[in-house]
Amino acid sequence: MPAASPDSRTASAWTLPDPPADGEYPGFGHDEPDHPAVEDPRRRWAGELVSPFAAVPAGEHPVARSRPEAGPFSVEGELENWADTVLRLPARVRAAIRAGHAEEAVRLLVAGGRREENWLTDVVFHARHPAQHGRAIQPGEHALAREWTVIRTSIVHPLVAASGAAPAAPVAPVGSAAPVVSVAEWRRRALRAAGIDPARWDPDAGFRSNEPNVERVYAYDMGLFNHNENLLWAGMAKLAGGEVYRGLTVTQSTMDAAAMTADQVPTADVLIAYALSVQVKLLAGQRAIFEDLAWQHQAFVEAGLPALESATGALVDAWRDIASGDPARVRRGNRALLRHEQEVVLAPMYASIRAIPDFDQIPARMSADALSPIPGGKPFHEVVPGGDITVFADRWRWIETDMVPAYERLTPGWRRRLVNTPLADLAAHRWPPG
Repeated sequence: MPAASPDSRTASAWTLPDPPADGEYPGFGHDEPDHPAVEDPRRRWAGELVSPFAAVPAGEHPVARSRPEAGPFSVEGELENWADTVLRLPARVRAAIRAGHAEEAVRLLVAGGRREENWLTDVVFHARHPAQHGRAIQPGEHALAREWTVIRTSIVHPLVAASGAAPAAPVAPVGSAAPVVSVAEWRRRALRAAGIDPARWDPDAGFRSNEPNVERVYAYDMGLFNHNENLLWAGMAKLAGGEVYRGLTVTQSTMDAAAMTADQVPTADVLIAYALSVQVKLLAGQRAIFEDLAWQHQAFVEAGLPALESATGALVDAWRDIASGDPARVRRGNRALLRHEQEVVLAPMYASIRAIPDFDQIPARMSADALSPIPGGKPFHEVVPGGDITVFADRWRWIETDMVPAYERLTPGWRRRLVNTPLADLAAHRWPPG
């Protein structure tokens, strides 16, 4: 599959110390009331690198703020507070945008180390629309959404692609060693970036109680991919999330319908129990994947390969491939993450589904109904006739021979649009045009 060029996408890689002059509010063609001085959040947070794509409020984090539902154009999920961002833009960038020279502004930012295409697009877009004050584009604002897309595809992406710069390593203070961050801390940061309270993430409580967490996990995956398109596993995880979401909603509908007829249908309680059992196992599988792979992604985007080489349990060889920037190695590294997910992380979930005392009706139904999350991909039963999707060998044959090739055939632009498609639309296969 096409891989993005290696680039600098850590939150700490960009430090452009060009504060406004006293009394100057660096807005773009509009006046603002007195604006309080903005302290660098990295300074306040003792050097912790902040994920620039936190999907929801991050609780105790000093630069956290609320945001609406994750979506393709949610600036609040990709920029820091808009006013803070404006204050930190260098004067030459502000001057270029004021003069209407968007390409020059983006070129300056790229030269300064910024490579996040969504971030750069947001800067240009919100400079053109100061009345938005950084507000996310809302559903129904089609003209604004189209303008955002045009900025990204016609201005930002070509300049980033042309830069060809290698990723910059996170900067540690002179004369000091980079701090060693524990796996537990990386996991905590990933949870915070996703906006998930682990105390309120209980798969046994069922889908209704966990639906916000389900959506936040896949919003986090989407954010990872948007942040660095070499994180192909994360993009595919978002697409696969559509099928997981479909399975969860189907089991919920089954339970709701059975509950309405419980007084008349003697087997309704049994049907509810089976559906709830599958639902709980799917939710547990989702959490297991997040706990195993999200912390590794968080470490990579914040601190790069060195953080994973010093971490216990990281899939270091896979991350070395991904960090190389070489397209073939990037694909290989992401496939290694995918195989680990299917062969190791999800093994207990599928074993528990096979253990349900239902004469293997549930595995048979899952195998018959499993659709590819990738446009152009084939259903499981067509690729592995008579196979059992709960068995790794059968499932991996489907993934390796059909699903991954279909994903790799997607053009970068189509892949990007698919990853940024709402979860419910993915579940219904309401895919954007290729």
